[in-house]
Amino acid sequence: MKSPTVPAVISLWYICNNDKIYCATQKTAKIVSYLKKNSTCGFEIAGDKPPYKGVRGEGTIQILNETGPYVLDLLIEKYLGEKESKLSKFLRNNSKTEVAIEITPQKIFDYDYSKRMKGA
Repeated sequence: MKSPTVPAVISLWYICNNDKIYCATQKTAKIVSYLKKNSTCGFEIAGDKPPYKGVRGEGTIQILNETGPYVLDLLIEKYLGEKESKLSKFLRNNSKTEVAIEITPQKIFDYDYSKRMKGA
């Protein structure tokens, strides 16, 4: 009997562009090997403070080898800003081995718990 597959939940920085979601990671990261075996993934984009709201969905992915450094630069600007920092220097120093993950959403569900979390 085959063991059930356990979902892997991995948080990544993201940007949205032309109805697609882009992330970047090292090409040796576990998530890349997982996605090469199965090009369907689940995703969630949400804040981490109440009231909780966001979108969840399912999509298909492509690993984009040449686009990784470009997407990484966009993510650094979004999350760290334009000011140089230790983290941004570290990430850019390793950008040659970065790949982009492109998610094309197939199903999207939104949720908003604002009403039931009033005062949270």
